[in-house]
Amino acid sequence: MQSILNYMYSLEHFGIKLGLETITKLLHLLNNPQNKVKCIHIAGTNGKGSTTAYISQILQEAGYTVGMYTSPHLVKFNERIRVNGQEISDKDIIKSIKKIKVVCEQNNLQPSFFECTTALAFLYFAEKKVDFAVIEVGMGGKLDATNVINPLMSIITNISFDHQKNLGSTLKKIAVEKAGIIKENGLVLTGDKNINIIKIFKKNSEKKNAKFFILNHDYTTLKSSLKGVFFTFNNNQYSLKLLGEHQVTNACLAIQGILLLHKRGEIQVSLSQIQKGLLKTRWVGRLQILKKKPLIIIDGAHNVAGMTVVKKFVENIAHRKVLVLAIAKDKDIPEMIKLIVPLFEQVILTQGNYKPASLDTLEKWISPHRIPITKIKNPVKAVEKALSLVKKEDLILITGSLYLVGDVLTRFS
Repeated sequence: MQSILNYMYSLEHFGIKLGLETITKLLHLLNNPQNKVKCIHIAGTNGKGSTTAYISQILQEAGYTVGMYTSPHLVKFNERIRVNGQEISDKDIIKSIKKIKVVCEQNNLQPSFFECTTALAFLYFAEKKVDFAVIEVGMGGKLDATNVINPLMSIITNISFDHQKNLGSTLKKIAVEKAGIIKENGLVLTGDKNINIIKIFKKNSEKKNAKFFILNHDYTTLKSSLKGVFFTFNNNQYSLKLLGEHQVTNACLAIQGILLLHKRGEIQVSLSQIQKGLLKTRWVGRLQILKKKPLIIIDGAHNVAGMTVVKKFVENIAHRKVLVLAIAKDKDIPEMIKLIVPLFEQVILTQGNYKPASLDTLEKWISPHRIPITKIKNPVKAVEKALSLVKKEDLILITGSLYLVGDVLTRFS
């Protein structure tokens, strides 16, 4: 298995390849497994992973066999590809990657890591004959390797700033990239509230003769606590185990998407199945409680919009003692720091395992806040240090990078 993973990770030196030429050729040589599966495609800046998880769990509760493809993984590669919640086995990875490797070598193809992983996912879902596959976009939409499908529905959660180097420096440009997942005669649903963004999605839907829907934002959060969230939507009550009021929007997107597919006759689902599916949904590394005494919360917020959500959640928790923080070097570091650092008594700076900002860079932006700073490059040692500084009633927050989350979960979960 390790040799297969080494081969896949070696493809990372080809970098991020936005474009469909290579993945289209590769899938053609593999007999187009993506065309053998009914797909739901989910893009957006934040919330797409949670929405993917909700829809997958609801469909499972309704009795369907469901594939789910997400990225990145946090602890183990196998997390990216699941059928009915079960991760793909090492044996199945080895079998399919060997097939992909032979095809690439025989045809002089050089796919990226993500293109290879995407081909693996479609091969596996076709082999398992899943009823539906819920596919999360890797980056953007139009040129993302997942955009080779003709989905039953395209969902775009929201648009905010992230990956500007690849997707564009304005919200309009980012929205145009993500609108690329809209397909001919499809269903399109968005949770974005920005009227200018909505116009872009509507215009693209009209060009493709797709039916365009906006999330009904008439929902009410009844209670949000460390135990979960309770809310009403369309005069029905729902409960979530995932934390944070922002999850209500993601859950409502899933509900409305499922109901649109039900109305079109693509699926059969009941209210109780939707309710049970939402309640059963878990999504690791998103406002996840690792420990209660002291309270340790970990979250993969890696952009301004994500950090805004985390801030809103933790500012209502008492005894905010230590922040363990790592941020990638290509993010809006000053704004993310401004949002979260002032809430804590002290901060421990560390690094995730992928393109991390230096500890000195983070320290430079935090220093004006006049909060004690400790620099510990190793994330596990950083958390151990945090634990030595707190009492049972205190809060430790670990955030700023999904790669940091993965490193910590490897050791502490």
